[in-house]
Amino acid sequence: MVVAVLDTGVDYGHPELAGKVLRGINLLEPIRAPHDDNGHGTAVACIAVGAGAGLRRRFRGVAPDCRVLPIKVNHPHSGHVRAQQITEGVWRALDMGADVINMSVGCNVGEPGFTHEWMARLAAAIREALGRGIPVICAGGPREIHTYPAAWATLPEYKGLIAVGSVDRRDRPHSWSPRWPYVTLVAPADGVTGFPSYHPRAYGRFGGTSASSPHVAGVVALMRTLRPDLTPAQLAQVLLETADPVGGGRFRRVNAYQAMRAIAPRSGKKRYTRGARKAADSKKFRPQGQTV
Repeated sequence: MVVAVLDTGVDYGHPELAGKVLRGINLLEPIRAPHDDNGHGTAVACIAVGAGAGLRRRFRGVAPDCRVLPIKVNHPHSGHVRAQQITEGVWRALDMGADVINMSVGCNVGEPGFTHEWMARLAAAIREALGRGIPVICAGGPREIHTYPAAWATLPEYKGLIAVGSVDRRDRPHSWSPRWPYVTLVAPADGVTGFPSYHPRAYGRFGGTSASSPHVAGVVALMRTLRPDLTPAQLAQVLLETADPVGGGRFRRVNAYQAMRAIAPRSGKKRYTRGARKAADSKKFRPQGQTV
């Protein structure tokens, strides 16, 4: 499985990513490779697919056997991003064979480049990805303002677009994680991940919904490895139905183990939620006999 990371690029030489990074593209500087000059993209990629090669093997990404497709959409060095580059990044990810798209980036009203034209194009690109069966996972953004494309996640035409909030190490919703209706699924943040070689430390803590989104993207990549026939909407349903309630039940924290069990070939006792059992028992969710 290939996880497209629309971000600041990646460090090709990081021990967690060595041999796992596809060629990718740099949308701001097409003649240059999508190398990470910020650190954000490498941290995101390591969470999603880190191989577990460094830090005395105490760190490993969610889907260590998957590969990463870097799509550099952020402006060099600054990390700023506009809707135009995100839109182009989605189309390039589709053209280059991505199986899952992660966007730990977003646009807010009033920012440069937030125009009706480019937001409409971004919306069309995401609908095209979902229509082709490619799940799109995005950071829910900060608490104070609506972030796009996350804010579209509750609209019926975007079923399968997953906006992710964050929880801390005690499984509590972070104070800065969004409380908007479009964020229900949450994932860990503020944990350890990898940073580029030029960073003072090769590993360190990395937080925000930018860190939560690749956790979910990694789980979705694992799910697609087992069941590539499931649609983005079906994958999102299973994730929600197998997630653990947190924050007084307002949110549901992703549970990779239970999500995989819900779609795995039948053997032995199951511990599904009612919705996940119904989904697994339906004709569309019938196990195909694949193994991970």
